Amino acid sequence: MAVTAKFINGLKEIGGTFVEIETGAAKCVFDFGYAKGGLLDRDIPLRPEFAASDLASFGVLPRTDGVYDESNAKILNVLSYEAFKAQKECFVLVSHLHIDHMGGLGRLHPEIPVYMTEDSLTLYRRLVENDDVQGAAHENCIGVKPGETFRVGDIEVLPLETDHDVKGACGFLIKTQGKTICYTGDYRFHGFHRELTEAFVQAAAKETVDLLITESTMVSHGDVDMLSLCAPEAGKRTEENLQQELGERAKASTGLLLVDFYPRNVERVHRLIETMSRHGRKLVLNDMTCDYVHAFYPEDPLYVYAETMADAQRPAAWNRVTRADILAQPGQYVLQLDHESLYEALSFRAVATAFLHFDGPPFGDYDPAYRKMLALLEACGIPFERLGVSGHAEPYYLRYLIDTIQPRILVPLHSFRPEQVQSNKVGKRILPEEGEIIRLL
Repeated sequence: MAVTAKFINGLKEIGGTFVEIETGAAKCVFDFGYAKGGLLDRDIPLRPEFAASDLASFGVLPRTDGVYDESNAKILNVLSYEAFKAQKECFVLVSHLHIDHMGGLGRLHPEIPVYMTEDSLTLYRRLVENDDVQGAAHENCIGVKPGETFRVGDIEVLPLETDHDVKGACGFLIKTQGKTICYTGDYRFHGFHRELTEAFVQAAAKETVDLLITESTMVSHGDVDMLSLCAPEAGKRTEENLQQELGERAKASTGLLLVDFYPRNVERVHRLIETMSRHGRKLVLNDMTCDYVHAFYPEDPLYVYAETMADAQRPAAWNRVTRADILAQPGQYVLQLDHESLYEALSFRAVATAFLHFDGPPFGDYDPAYRKMLALLEACGIPFERLGVSGHAEPYYLRYLIDTIQPRILVPLHSFRPEQVQSNKVGKRILPEEGEIIRLL
């Protein structure tokens, strides 16, 4: 059997990537997040025993052989994991722990092996402990070391770290039957660790890449002529200068700063603790965020907001900060208010000078919750400002990656407008439709 790549989800949307690499002996699938998120309503609970088949019926998860238990597979008219395993191995790769890349893990057959980096596995275990996953925890997750190859059947996989806005992100070099497939996952060149993405590119460039599958998020909005790009766009915010901006805000303000960020971006929170400390402020977090930071930076001094603590058994070493503490000395604190705790803003109307939103949920004005957040803050008289830093490569660097790797076949996805991805240094570009199969001959 020839090596095939089947493209199912995430082709013309941001997220939900699902691709299958299959040989006569094994099938590798990546990633396993939610596609077509607009079909989901958080206020409508899934039917627990049919969650996988319900989601696959809507196209949120893939309708495919070898990943579901017998009852859900039967509804979908596909082979169950047990039935498929009798023919060949099947396994899952997860590039990083954003919901659009791993939200469906709890719907998999519990025995199917799921591979992710060791840092991703550390974070996944904390997500599970904090009930921050969709559905049940997946039972067979395996942490792998970046830079070390592992093999399932006749498929070899080399995970390589990249810089993204979550711990543990990686791309994969996949080799089988003399063919090499490169899957980038999500990546950028303007984070804390640009060198990781650069090393990934150079490692892939040393190979003869038959198929490059790359995210292309940043060509989704507006017209982009990638072939004319000569240099990176100037003035873009980076993770480093975001920290500088936040430090300047802390220095200039005499009142309380309220912030909302994505807790899974653990290094940003770690750096923010340091930045605020240099400016004489304590960053007060919810207990879930404290837990994530502690898993990777156990020496960080942690201050937890006592009024919203969900678990009274959190470590005694965490410093409890109360509402009264903050009201007494608002200029000494920066308080994380996630969406679930937003009504706490009512307590700080008289002392809060700004609400700074940087990449936390709700993520944008496409979400009705985002507009409600703005309305509440306006009613409280608290100025709102958005200070985001993208987790995705700008178009210039997207082309740089493609031009450097020079694949035989290029497939851009994870974008509303993947057709805008262009390079003169590829054999051919394919924009597959859902369900299309490419044979690597």
